[in-house]
Amino acid sequence: MRKILVSFLIYVLLLTGCANGDWEVSVKTKPFYKEGVSSPFIVEIKENGRLAKKLTIRATFEMVNMDHGKIEIKLKEKSGGIYEGKVQLPMEGDWEVLLHIQKGKKTAEKLIKLHVKKEDAVAKINGKKITMEEIRFYQLFSQLNIAISKEMDKTKYNEKELKEKLTYWERQEKYVHDVNSALTHLIELHSIALLAKEKGHLVTKDEVERAVSMLRRQYEQYKIAEEMIKKYGEEKFWDKQKKYSELTLLVNKVYGDIVQEVKKANPNAGQTEIHYLAQKQYEDLLISQIDSLHIELFASNMS
Repeated sequence: MRKILVSFLIYVLLLTGCANGDWEVSVKTKPFYKEGVSSPFIVEIKENGRLAKKLTIRATFEMVNMDHGKIEIKLKEKSGGIYEGKVQLPMEGDWEVLLHIQKGKKTAEKLIKLHVKKEDAVAKINGKKITMEEIRFYQLFSQLNIAISKEMDKTKYNEKELKEKLTYWERQEKYVHDVNSALTHLIELHSIALLAKEKGHLVTKDEVERAVSMLRRQYEQYKIAEEMIKKYGEEKFWDKQKKYSELTLLVNKVYGDIVQEVKKANPNAGQTEIHYLAQKQYEDLLISQIDSLHIELFASNMS
């Protein structure tokens, strides 16, 4: 970044305000690095101790000790005194941001030092990360269950029926390979799991161990399952399976609550009707829950 005499410039450190004349700047959200993704940069500006409104702000980003050129963006007023822009940075590391602030004829420059970290999340739910590794595990888990289903169908159906079944499973495999579909499923799963905890539901270590043990016994019956798990890494697979099982158990508890409520409201209903009504209530609850959460999606090439 261009050299400026210290007497003309006051440094503003991350998350602290520092006055230059009667303007104070503090960083509220610092940008991150993720290939192909623009991240938010948010600052708060005060004038004489009050939130400063209707400012014109340019932000110029330049990396410390490396030549990646300059990246300039405009910050727009999000609310009184809060200014936001988005920037796509080429790498993580130490950056300097020069803010050029203007209000009428009055101008000032502020230099902000930032340490930018790499973001490995593809989504966040109330700050909790969903990573590509979690997506890859869910895809493998789904592929594994499809492979077992295909093996089971081979022993149950004649040639014509089997052909139809295998065609169905091939369609399911294509769906599983879609990263966005997997991400959607995981967002739904995490969202309802959060709701379960809000309702006071807990999942014990014993419950998780029982669920995982059942899967182990099932997978041990199929060579294809053992091969897929071994290729992925057995220890890593079962560690992630425990975490996934905890989520599904929490979701099942929420669904169980709904089923009990439906049975109470419809004492004469059959199982099919109860399942239909419970599923509809669950879907409505899912939509409501997702709407209540702060969900961030970090779109990039996730293939």
